[in-house]
Amino acid sequence: MAKNIVFVFHGIGQYQDGWMDLESCAVPILKAAAKDYPFFAGKSLDTFTEFVPILYDDVFERILKHWQDLAKGLKGAVPVLPAFAEEVIGLMEQAGEDKWSLKTGADVALYWGFKLFQQRVVLRVLAQITAKIASTITAADQTPHYHILAHSMGTAVAHDALHHLGTEAWLTAIQNAPLDDEDGEAAGKDRAAYLTSHARLREATHRHNPFSPEVFAFQSVTMLSNVTGLIHGAESPYHSIVRPGTPGDSGAFTNVYLNVNHAFDPISIVGKFRMPAGWVMGGNGIDISLKHVIDKIEHIHDAAHYVRHPDVHLRLLAQYVDQYVPSDDDVKKVANFDAKFSIDKLDQRATQALAALASGDTGPLAQLVTRLRGLTGLLEERP
Repeated sequence: MAKNIVFVFHGIGQYQDGWMDLESCAVPILKAAAKDYPFFAGKSLDTFTEFVPILYDDVFERILKHWQDLAKGLKGAVPVLPAFAEEVIGLMEQAGEDKWSLKTGADVALYWGFKLFQQRVVLRVLAQITAKIASTITAADQTPHYHILAHSMGTAVAHDALHHLGTEAWLTAIQNAPLDDEDGEAAGKDRAAYLTSHARLREATHRHNPFSPEVFAFQSVTMLSNVTGLIHGAESPYHSIVRPGTPGDSGAFTNVYLNVNHAFDPISIVGKFRMPAGWVMGGNGIDISLKHVIDKIEHIHDAAHYVRHPDVHLRLLAQYVDQYVPSDDDVKKVANFDAKFSIDKLDQRATQALAALASGDTGPLAQLVTRLRGLTGLLEERP
């Protein structure tokens, strides 16, 4: 039996090779959590599952570096700029200061406000996903299940990439699209890799579009701190193909959709996706609202903090390991965990700090939330 494949999307911030192994990320916590359950005694999660990091922040790094040099020229060359353009240029001018809130604010603004960035990031992502699938798809009984695990801004990027992956219009557009000067060399490599993988899969499956939902679906899509309701460059997440459905459903691109948010995560509060009732009633849409706090309150948005909750990591383990079904004793850990780490167990000072963080009053996360709220109005002015 082939290992199942999990494509892991990072959130906002600066990421480089090796980011998936950072302690703030989901994968190390998921591997550690597996060791607490009898099924995995003497076994490693890596025996059953391969985690594939999907990196896209390098696109922002390269283009921001180029645009930073152009920002002053743009302001001098254009006498009157729309409000949203003034805001974005201001972010670009300050990006070189390497401040977390400025950098992440710029990533969000540029991805959300400019089609160039959306297309470039999506191409970067699809080149990585299709290359891996093309190298692992085999005979029907040996082909692995494919999963998506995305966090924060990565949920928006994953949503847009998957929607384009399953629609033929994207392939036609990218074949002839001009490559932007800001990132032309890297974009050319990604386009070539994507088209090569796509052609290989067309030949193997005898399908013009091997990723059409009629013939292909991800086993699960998990969105941690889901911001797709706020940020999406492709189709609306309420109407796209990135929704749960039965195999062969021409309008659904995943068998299971896990929507995981936290009641006191400011990013969840601002960008939370509200799962349609029909997805839940169909049985394959799972909506989870967490209320736990471990260690520092400032880490509440980390993917690791989300996955530490047994209600999350048990569901992920059950999805990623075909042979694993949580036992009654395993499931009891959910209630035991809530009894120990739920917010009502915090002292008054911690509760006040948590409320301040969620309302946008303090901390780097709150700064980003404030910027997001401001950009919400400004970017509605996009031409």
